Amino acid sequence: MTDRPFGSGLRMVEVLAYEPDLLFSSRIEAAARKAGLEFDLASTVEQLLNQLMKFTPRIVILNLDQAEGELGRLEEHVKRGASKFVGYYSHTNTRLVEEAQRMGLNLILPRGAFVSRLDGIVKELR
Repeated sequence: MTDRPFGSGLRMVEVLAYEPDLLFSSRIEAAARKAGLEFDLASTVEQLLNQLMKFTPRIVILNLDQAEGELGRLEEHVKRGASKFVGYYSHTNTRLVEEAQRMGLNLILPRGAFVSRLDGIVKELR
């Protein structure tokens, strides 16, 4: 699994987000573009897995609440360590933190903290 070169006519995905909420995903896209990074969105876990088979983005951002029950399908990609994985969750759904920690996500934050630090997170991890 290798990245496609820029010269291949296909764009490089540098930030890939799994966020079914289009309004919220636009915030993530804006932060990525502000940092000068190519962004792509997956609105289903299937789309996310397909993208991870095609590209090795620098950063993968996961809505853990939406991925609940599907996180195991992503574990292989997280453990490979080729991308930085960032997960955020509703502060009321703390059991997701344990699963995300076990998988080895690089950063796990409550949604509010994620939003307030989003620009910095993208800049730091790129």
